[in-house]
Amino acid sequence: MRKEKSSEWPLTDVFGICRQTILPLYRKPTFESALISQLLFGECYQVKAINPDQSWYKIFHEDTGLEGWITSKSIKTILPADYASFLSQDFQVVTSPVAIIEYQGTNLYLLPGSRLHFSELELFNWQDHIGFTGSVRSHAVKAGRDELLEIALKYINAPYQSGGRSIFGLDEIKGFELIYATAGYQWTLEKMQGKMIEPDQVIPGDLFIFNDLDEKITHVSMYLGAEEVLWMDGKMRISDIDEWETIQKNNSSKQYVLKGHSIIN
Repeated sequence: MRKEKSSEWPLTDVFGICRQTILPLYRKPTFESALISQLLFGECYQVKAINPDQSWYKIFHEDTGLEGWITSKSIKTILPADYASFLSQDFQVVTSPVAIIEYQGTNLYLLPGSRLHFSELELFNWQDHIGFTGSVRSHAVKAGRDELLEIALKYINAPYQSGGRSIFGLDEIKGFELIYATAGYQWTLEKMQGKMIEPDQVIPGDLFIFNDLDEKITHVSMYLGAEEVLWMDGKMRISDIDEWETIQKNNSSKQYVLKGHSIIN
């Protein structure tokens, strides 16, 4: 039973799926609150609670491990069995900068990282059964380094947005997590897959991770080859690796660590 002065009602065994281009996830149940993250079309979530006037739902997004609030107008519930199936079975991931799908009689624009779920029967020639324009890849097939770089380079000039997960606004850390997820690798800064390597062992598709130990701030760049890296500098851009490292050192405290990380073995 809800406590009399509680600001939310707990919910159990309620699950949902994003059915819009971008679904904002807020820290508190108000539009004035900070943006924690964004969900893309086809991503699933678990509903944890609802506020007293039932205008906001607290959800947990398993892919990013984040919890926040979405509006009741955005909620789209699915069965628990469908939630489990969508997380465990293969799906198609949008890779083109913008894709279009015919959804509920209208055209809906999808961004890179959006998901298309189908049953085994629908997987055969699925593009013939729905109106879809764009490019996709199977999430179950992990991308090689060349394909990973192709996915990453589509985010060049994406402006910085705290919590953003799209080409129209991208968070530095969540942006690289999204790039790897689109390529078939589930990677987050808090739960890093792959292995740590020395910076001089980094090859194209690997990451440089700069940790400011005093300020507890982390910056990330992806090595592209030819001494160039992709990184966030107000927008996603390419620069010389020495330039990136110098900027990080100049903006950090005296205590820092530079390391490499390889997601693709």
